[in-house]
Amino acid sequence: MNPRFFVYLRLFAALAVVVLASTVAPTIFGLFLHGPEHAMTISFFSTGLIFAFSFIIFYLSRGTHLPPFVVAIFFGMAAKPLFAPVIHDQELMGAIVGFGATLILFGGGLETVFGNFRKMLPKILFISFFGLLVTATLLSLFVHATGPLFGSTISVAAAILLGSILASTDPAAIIPVLKRLRFKQPETKDLIISESAVTDVTGTLLTVAFLSLLVGGAVLGPTILGGYSHIFSIETGLFLLKQLLFGVLFGVLGFALLAVLTRFKASHEGENEVDAAFFLFIPIMIFAFAIAFGGSGYLAAFIAGLLFVMSEHLQETEHFFNHIIDGFFKPTIFLLLGALIDIPALIQYAPIGIAAALVFIFVIRPIAVFISLGAFTFIGKDRLNLSQLLFISCVRETGAIPAVLLVTTVSLGITGIEGLLPIGMWVILATLILEPPLTPWIAQKLGVAEVIPEDQPELEKDHFSFVVLGTRGNTYKERIPLVAQWASNHQIPKVLLLLCLEYKYQPELEQRVQSEAERIFKKLNEDFIAQGKKPLLFSISSSAGFLQENIDYLAKHEKNLVAIFVGRKMLDYRLDEVKKLEVPIQFMS
Repeated sequence: MNPRFFVYLRLFAALAVVVLASTVAPTIFGLFLHGPEHAMTISFFSTGLIFAFSFIIFYLSRGTHLPPFVVAIFFGMAAKPLFAPVIHDQELMGAIVGFGATLILFGGGLETVFGNFRKMLPKILFISFFGLLVTATLLSLFVHATGPLFGSTISVAAAILLGSILASTDPAAIIPVLKRLRFKQPETKDLIISESAVTDVTGTLLTVAFLSLLVGGAVLGPTILGGYSHIFSIETGLFLLKQLLFGVLFGVLGFALLAVLTRFKASHEGENEVDAAFFLFIPIMIFAFAIAFGGSGYLAAFIAGLLFVMSEHLQETEHFFNHIIDGFFKPTIFLLLGALIDIPALIQYAPIGIAAALVFIFVIRPIAVFISLGAFTFIGKDRLNLSQLLFISCVRETGAIPAVLLVTTVSLGITGIEGLLPIGMWVILATLILEPPLTPWIAQKLGVAEVIPEDQPELEKDHFSFVVLGTRGNTYKERIPLVAQWASNHQIPKVLLLLCLEYKYQPELEQRVQSEAERIFKKLNEDFIAQGKKPLLFSISSSAGFLQENIDYLAKHEKNLVAIFVGRKMLDYRLDEVKKLEVPIQFMS
């Protein structure tokens, strides 16, 4: 029997257990009803479950074709009674969701390489502003016009909010898929990632503008186009200008504070646990100040991350930050989104929801891409070709920030937006289920990219003893000569440079490191020959994943490996694992 069958069987069994546990939620909550702090205790219990579910979902989704985000939504739906204390406490839920959204957008800025962003700025602006507006408008028109055909009447307000909320793409879902592809023209990947990061912000701004109108008592009008015309009014224009102005201003301030942190760490050897506290303080604080001055806190967080470049002095802080985002906040948002869903309503709006999702993916997205980027096939230095436009049209994942906006909108209690949440859920589910498995296949068919094999570092196929220098691409220039000299002195004939760029992976950076390392190796051998020594054999292996994982794999599987050289900061927090390795570790300053 297919092993994958058992993976899905395990997933469905876990969901069934959660459903059964949810049926006795009142009994479970009864255990915490004693004492004056019972309300807080119950909230603690529900919040603790979110931590546990984040852990379980990650491992249950491995081996399936379902992204963890989708599995989290299903678990949220199954555990709705268990999450009731959180979703019924608007302040608590708002704090969790807002906190997570701020850090997610800050992380989206960090993921976007500023040099590439600046180089492609015209394309990014066109697709992230004009393309997003086209996407939002077309989706709103379709949902409002075809709703009655599917037995659902969608108000103008609900249709407009759906369009603005769902118009942005999701870097959290897109980046893992693109990392599996090697692009012939890296600009294609950079453009998609940059677009997804910026549309998170522009989609949020568009949604906030409409929400401010609705909360203020405005009527968007009898038609969709009439409702969208409010965006071009003087009042809304001034609102958006203020959002942009103070968002950018406090984003730059956040970048300045991050630069201060980098300078401070450069003069202090080693990282400390409190570095992460200051690192997290910055996006949260600039978010608060931007909001206080009438600006966009989300834009401020994104700008700070976009301008900042992580340094080697904050590597452990970077890992901690990514673990917080990927391990807790992203699954939390999708768990809460699932818990907010009324399953009968989801079934009721299934026809219009599924139809909207399919039209969204296969019709609206291509139209928006070709309208906003079509001109760049004729103008500009780096012109796009038809294959690139078609591939970009096929990347349409909708995820974390739209989910945040759905949760936030529902929590505001706005009347007359029935159908917003279930239809939005169908679109999110469809894009996250259909797009990730199709993207690699489409990329190969269009000749845009090829799939990178998901294997471990290539084992050395010869019989020479060798040493490994592990690097993330920061300090290899100074360390290669030292490792080569050590190998020569100990009569080890070969040195392998193991390159793991981890979160900083960019094809251009990988090629630059490899070229520079080859130049250093060549010069070292010339020096060895001039000194009457034997030249060394050199090779370079660029691998995905974390450096420590790849080192662990080589140490366990490569019999000819004599020693491993790494920086002091790399493995000192995993001393128990280091002690288990059969190959000695040499720490370098």
